[in-house]
Amino acid sequence: MKRILLLVMAICMAAATGVSAKGGNTLNERLHSTSQDTIVVKMANGAKMILHLENIQQLQAFQNYSLDSLMRELTKYVERVDQMENSNQESKEMTVTFNKSEAQNGKAEQVTITVEEEDPQTGEVRKETHEVVINKKFKIKVDVEEDGENTKVNVDVPSKHERDSIRHANDIKTYKATRTGFDMDLGFNTFTEQGQQTADLRPWGSRYVSLNFRLKSQIGGQKSPFHLVSGLEFAFNNYMFEDDIVVQDIDNRTFFTVDSERNYEKSKLTHSSINLPLMATLEFERENGKDGFKIGAGPFVGYRLGSHTKLKYEEDGKTEKDKTRDSFNLSDFQYGVEGIVGYGGIDLFAKYNMNNLFKNNRGPEENVLSFGFRFFY
Repeated sequence: MKRILLLVMAICMAAATGVSAKGGNTLNERLHSTSQDTIVVKMANGAKMILHLENIQQLQAFQNYSLDSLMRELTKYVERVDQMENSNQESKEMTVTFNKSEAQNGKAEQVTITVEEEDPQTGEVRKETHEVVINKKFKIKVDVEEDGENTKVNVDVPSKHERDSIRHANDIKTYKATRTGFDMDLGFNTFTEQGQQTADLRPWGSRYVSLNFRLKSQIGGQKSPFHLVSGLEFAFNNYMFEDDIVVQDIDNRTFFTVDSERNYEKSKLTHSSINLPLMATLEFERENGKDGFKIGAGPFVGYRLGSHTKLKYEEDGKTEKDKTRDSFNLSDFQYGVEGIVGYGGIDLFAKYNMNNLFKNNRGPEENVLSFGFRFFY
């Protein structure tokens, strides 16, 4: 029969229901009086596994690790042993050794697994080396209780949804400096009132919506908080006016005028655009790995895709809706600056259009400020 020597047998404890120590003395006395002692791990299905320890600290140190990933790795080697037995290779022996070290991200253990297969007849030794990352965030708990000559070890295993170190390990292995993503901006628009002719906007009706495809690059390595963010933004700006103000095009010039003949339930100007941002951000993580403080700013440029006005009013007892598609002398190109600040996955954004909403000398001098929340998907 082939034998598997596991120098780190804590992986077996993830399914254990009870543990007992060999010998009549207490576990602590035996581990201090001998160079090595043995703990038998009784499995729920009646199987037993053996843990070799040199001192009590080695047993208590197991609580620092989440070992579900090693259990999966162990299954592979057990299958290899079965294959060796089925192929009648009785002369070969397999030894599996686990050595741990600190992973590069500082939040996990890098475990090196060395597999040796020796043929006693030829003396040939074949080695294989694999690496597994164990997330330190999730832990098993080991309690040692001693009562006279009796020793009891209790093992508390995390629930299944907590034990995701395999996924964490895959995230580390597939690290990419540049990633894509999607987010959405929901907020409001307001005019900065720089011109002489201006109009008051209804805050709740003057909504800003933007669907954003992001291209984010991490600069300076995996631990660096510095990112460059670009991509495409499809933005929809709504300006809903107060006091029966309507947008009129007179002699190829756009004006905000008051129509006192009608009581408008709704009067708004809407335009859509595609924007290209370039933002530098600093993004920090909290100690538990979740999103921390974030701040960023940068310029953007954009192009107007379409625009229209919409009027809603009562006339002769009926509700009328007029929708007019036109450029209304809106600027085709736009540019400005935008910034974000956030914490824990909640981000606030603000965008300021540095050029006028309308073409020069073709409409009111208005600059637009947009602000609100940014949601990630």
